Amino acid sequence: MKRFVLPLILSFVFLLESSFVDLVPADIFHKENVYVPRFLFILVAFITVYYNKTMGLLCAAIFGLFYDIVYTEVLGVYLFLYTLMAYLISWASRILQTNIFVISLLSLFGIIALEFCVYGVNLAIGTTSISIERFLQIRILPTTLLNVIFILFFAYPFKNLLGKLHIEE
Repeated sequence: MKRFVLPLILSFVFLLESSFVDLVPADIFHKENVYVPRFLFILVAFITVYYNKTMGLLCAAIFGLFYDIVYTEVLGVYLFLYTLMAYLISWASRILQTNIFVISLLSLFGIIALEFCVYGVNLAIGTTSISIERFLQIRILPTTLLNVIFILFFAYPFKNLLGKLHIEE
């Protein structure tokens, strides 16, 4: 039963991300801004560092593919980027300290890099035409703020859960 805990949590968070906009009242957010919940990516980054690198990369690839299938027209973008960013976070955590603050910052940098890469792909294939300044204003800043709030509430409990699962394994 314990081996199903992480896939169940990740599946729940994957579904939560898609319905987040519907669950949160629209009055809370400025209508023009785009708040992108990357909660799943944060959890995958924490799994990669605090639980098992291979499991984290596998989860990144699987849920990146799911994200591509459900939300995008171009298959492989999130599959590649989720896995790449999780690997880079894992690599950076070997060089830096692995305390919760550093891993949270690495997760946020990973989200920002992910957003820029997706923006670059969309710009290259012609599905977006907004300027980089506008992109920073309406997408990067609100997305970073939303994910910082998520990290503040859930990073410590999730790190503790991963520690318990790692010990029991």
